[in-house]
Amino acid sequence: MKTAAAFIFLVCCIVLEVKGYTLPGKRRCLCADKGVNKISPKAIQKVKIIPPSPSCKRLEILVTLKRGAGQKCLNPGSEIAKYLLKAIQEKQNKSP
Repeated sequence: MKTAAAFIFLVCCIVLEVKGYTLPGKRRCLCADKGVNKISPKAIQKVKIIPPSPSCKRLEILVTLKRGAGQKCLNPGSEIAKYLLKAIQEKQNKSP
């Protein structure tokens, strides 16, 4: 009986320890590569910034294009991405 209780306790400890880890094969990155470097600001309808996380180690910038043209990933190091990040940061600083 004591062996069974010890075994159950050990299994519970292992389950509690492993619960917070992501599986190595499952990644959340939405951008397959570094993304595009140029895109017209007039063609952008919406910008979504996804910060680095345990499941995807890099910053991702997704833009939704107007007229149903889909989504594109922007290279975070490109000039347009830097411009968008700066504009978003300034807008957030101005709002109460």
